Amino acid sequence: MRLTRLLVAMTLFLAASAGMTQAAEEAPAPPTKPAVENDGLKMFVGNWTCEGTANLGPAKTAKIKATAKVKNELGGFWQSFVYTEHKTKDYPMAVTAMGTWGWEPQSKKFVRAEFQSSGGYATGTSAGWSGDTMIWDLEVSNFMGKMTSKHTFTKKGDKEFVHKIDAKMPASPAPVTIFEVTCKK
Repeated sequence: MRLTRLLVAMTLFLAASAGMTQAAEEAPAPPTKPAVENDGLKMFVGNWTCEGTANLGPAKTAKIKATAKVKNELGGFWQSFVYTEHKTKDYPMAVTAMGTWGWEPQSKKFVRAEFQSSGGYATGTSAGWSGDTMIWDLEVSNFMGKMTSKHTFTKKGDKEFVHKIDAKMPASPAPVTIFEVTCKK
């Protein structure tokens, strides 16, 4: 009786092992080139000079200047970006943000992770371009608290875009425009 149980257990183990080996052998190969959706990000590659307006509080704004550097990474599957605002007397809270974005095929969305010199970070997704507009839905955590925001990019041509962030601040009843900036190559 014990020998029969042992043989049954060994047979089941070997059958399960064979099934796992077969499943491992049938696993799809990783992609050899980036998804075609990443072509939608190609326009960002390069060095940009940016100018615009930041919201500093109720009825108070400041002119801002920034630079952006974007490059393809990891075989073109991702892009890295560094966005650096320049500190001025009128805009003392300049931030540098660095991050990565690209197409994520399982969710069929662009994904993004960003880290900021002020200790904050943001993660989010975008469905991609709708005409000349790409909107990122972001979850942000920084010195002001946790909030949601929409980061909208609008193409103005091959060498110009506008980006704007509207955030639902912890204490505000409605989203507030944090900044609106035009970037040119």
